[in-house]
Amino acid sequence: MGRFSDDGLWWWDGTTWIATAQIVLPQLPVTEFEQSGRLNGPRRLIRLFWWNTFITPALVFLFPLLAAMRDYRSWKLEQLALATAYLLGPHEAMLAGETSITRGEVRRDLAVAVTAAHILVFGIDSLHGQPRWVALAGRPTDVKIELRSLLFGLYPTLRISRGNVEWRIGGTPGVFRPEPVLEAWRQAATGVAFNKP
Repeated sequence: MGRFSDDGLWWWDGTTWIATAQIVLPQLPVTEFEQSGRLNGPRRLIRLFWWNTFITPALVFLFPLLAAMRDYRSWKLEQLALATAYLLGPHEAMLAGETSITRGEVRRDLAVAVTAAHILVFGIDSLHGQPRWVALAGRPTDVKIELRSLLFGLYPTLRISRGNVEWRIGGTPGVFRPEPVLEAWRQAATGVAFNKP
């Protein structure tokens, strides 16, 4: 059973303490979403869209792309729950999570998982990949999470910070749902029970 040190800088894998920055998650099991075959269509559409550099065809794909991105987000959240369970065990389940979905060549995707006792920020190895390393492990009382966006809610971003270090998880309106993360973090930080729908 894994656990993190109080400062979040070390992880106990059951036999050895490993620096959090050195954790490399193994290949995660296939998710239910993936097994159902529902990932194939969104994956094809997202691959097609990412290589499309013309604005007019991009507008044609906008609504199907948003639906595909919502499906992709669901898949990433299932992976996030598996990664959290791998690190903390089944007794400390993910209460809420959120992920960015961007082209890996632009920047690495990040994802956040909130449990009753931890905030975890994961690095994702690629657009079609999985959570692979841990960028942050901290107690809810030691971490600050806030939602920022531009005018009219454009470019919503979760800003997660501990001390003077910050991680940003950005999203697309209509796909990104930061509210459950904020609510779970607030409740975990204050010790109030989280009622997951």
